[in-house]
Amino acid sequence: MTDNKQRPKVAVAIATYNHECFIIECLNSVLKQDYRNIDIYISDDFSQDETRNVLLDFLESYSGKRNIFSFIETKNIGIAGNFNKLIQRVLMDSDIDFIIPFAGDDLMIHNKVSKQVEHLLNNPNSVFCYSNMEWFSNNSNKKILNHFNLLLKPSCKIDRIISEALVPTPTLCFRRKVLEKLRYNEKFPYVNDYLLVVEAAMLGEVIYINEPLVKYRKHESSTMETVLFLNERRDVSEFIYLKYGFKEATIRFARTADYDFLVKSLKEKKYKDAFLKFLKLFPTFFSSRKWVLRLIKIIMIVSNMETY
Repeated sequence: MTDNKQRPKVAVAIATYNHECFIIECLNSVLKQDYRNIDIYISDDFSQDETRNVLLDFLESYSGKRNIFSFIETKNIGIAGNFNKLIQRVLMDSDIDFIIPFAGDDLMIHNKVSKQVEHLLNNPNSVFCYSNMEWFSNNSNKKILNHFNLLLKPSCKIDRIISEALVPTPTLCFRRKVLEKLRYNEKFPYVNDYLLVVEAAMLGEVIYINEPLVKYRKHESSTMETVLFLNERRDVSEFIYLKYGFKEATIRFARTADYDFLVKSLKEKKYKDAFLKFLKLFPTFFSSRKWVLRLIKIIMIVSNMETY
């Protein structure tokens, strides 16, 4: 595929909200991809900071060769709604073969797109691919750790994708046909990306690329309302079970909320409540491959150490 016209066309769909400090760095990481045939679609979800103006100033001065299509929402529609509108716009171009949803505060490694297109083309039964990911601190700009490491291993099996929520969604690349069938479920504002991955994995083969192709920014504004997020895990587990089955896997995923409610109690110094939760969870504590990570987190909190 030496000629640009022979390369499959890729759309990078960037959803942004309150990313005034990050959006240009994110855009530049896409513009610097070593894969040529990329169109960029970007939508600001009625940001309350200066994201809109920063983005418009950048686009006004942009003179590069890549196509950039920008959209500014006049009211906040949420991340799922924003991505869904972007996907709808992308699909209007019948030449688009692959679609990469991406957040406006994360960064692509320079060969993310070329690597993912190569793997998808080499595996014709695949529906999407994902990769390892580097977590980095927004404050220090230093690497924290890789998403997959000695303690956490990837998998392409549907039961583990459901039960462990393994797939780091910033690393995704979908075949067009997947997003012609599926959308982000706007009933689940916090875990709709997880649900999309689960539903997509049911359509065909999943590919994992064993290298970090994305840098995920860890910062204060990336946190979410804890109780709503944890309760939603339980709700989406029931949704998957009722619609698709996978009883044991959905039970294990719902249980991840219970572990994090335990951590929440520890952080709030509600030690009696945390102890009772631990007793309840102890019979299944070691059944998850994430048990070491959870134990480390608990020990760090108890020791009054701050987690990343």
